[in-house]
Amino acid sequence: DSATTDYLTSLPNSRSLFPRLEQELTRCRRENGMLTVVVCDLNGFKQINDRYGHLEGNHLLRRISESLRVNCREYDYVARMGGDEFVLLLLGNDQSDIAERIDQLRQMAWHAGSGDALHDQVSMSVGAAVFPQDGSDADEILAEADRRMYKAKQAHKQKRTSIDPAVSRPAMDMATIQ
Repeated sequence: DSATTDYLTSLPNSRSLFPRLEQELTRCRRENGMLTVVVCDLNGFKQINDRYGHLEGNHLLRRISESLRVNCREYDYVARMGGDEFVLLLLGNDQSDIAERIDQLRQMAWHAGSGDALHDQVSMSVGAAVFPQDGSDADEILAEADRRMYKAKQAHKQKRTSIDPAVSRPAMDMATIQ
């Protein structure tokens, strides 16, 4: 359905994300479960579009979305919010798994963007929030994950400006979950 699916990536879009998030939160409340909401945003995407064109940017978004889909479990949910922002709903993770999953997502983005001319130009800022610890409803959880993603993005920008630009590797994009 074109109303609920992103045309470029074939992932669910923001229109389908919110009902699914509400459904998962209802299930978690009923089963006393845990849900991690992860917001991912690409670093360097605008520069890719500006330097190599939107077709290359579209190819990158398709590679990233396919990597997200492949690297998530079948019962996790991956959606494209728009632009270069993705949201993942990870079911039943415990706190110790989240940092490892986020590191895997960053590594995956780096590998998806490391082909040809894009080598070392793409990384991912990631923020995560956990229900019920970080909020009691969809808006609170999503807002907290988004806030943490922007904090990671700012840390990434500060690191990029304070080091030699010739030195670029995925480890530079590390941020911790609070």
